[in-house]
Amino acid sequence: MAAIIRRDSLAISRAVVFAMVLREMQVRFSSRRLGGVWTLLEPILHLVLMMVVYAYVRGKSLPGMELPVFLLFGVLPFLTFKNISLNMMEALEANRALFAYRQIQVIDAWAARFVVHFCISASVLLLVGLVMAFWGGYDLSIHAPLEWGLTWLVGLALAFGLGMIYCALAEVMPESKSIIRLAYFPLYLLSGAIFPVWHLPAQVLDWMALNPWLHVIELLRIDASATYPRIAQVNLVYPSVWACATLFIGLGLYRARRLHMMAA
Repeated sequence: MAAIIRRDSLAISRAVVFAMVLREMQVRFSSRRLGGVWTLLEPILHLVLMMVVYAYVRGKSLPGMELPVFLLFGVLPFLTFKNISLNMMEALEANRALFAYRQIQVIDAWAARFVVHFCISASVLLLVGLVMAFWGGYDLSIHAPLEWGLTWLVGLALAFGLGMIYCALAEVMPESKSIIRLAYFPLYLLSGAIFPVWHLPAQVLDWMALNPWLHVIELLRIDASATYPRIAQVNLVYPSVWACATLFIGLGLYRARRLHMMAA
């Protein structure tokens, strides 16, 4: 008679998240024609369009960093953080039927969506970076790799925390989804993803620095290039505090509302 293998809760959670990651990848890449190709092409086309527009309006050079590299380290990271948060917000509707299984929790759906969209974004960043480095001849070496990686971790933690809060808010007020999506357009403009902020007046920068994404985007460029201009308003402490606060609030909301989320 075969022995029954009992797994601890951590092993069960790993297995559940892995299975849900496979499911999310299958749904995303097979839900429409050329789904896998379009998933990779969509942010690339967005980046190319911004390069064309920016080069036409301002020219092809920027102090401290070449224009394509400037947009690569601004547009793609912001799209990564945005997509993680907004797709976590939709995790309840997409996985409602799975919550009937006792082993599957809402936080597993969040983790699966986080992993999927991070892997997609990392693949796009790597693919575009290789093309720009080998065929375009751009210098993509990272000046401060440890600081650059730490900035990415802070941005991802902030995106995950916001995703939990958005999901909890959308469960109570479904109409808030539209407002949250619309809010990312001004955030996109105010985060410095598509234009350099260091030439703006100090009074304007003081207000823009209230946006934690501005700090993350600018630090990714500063850590990538030793010659990129640094502004006094930017630091890693501010977005780190935001990340810790959103994670704390998000986990608190999950603790208080998890049964309602699974039963709604």
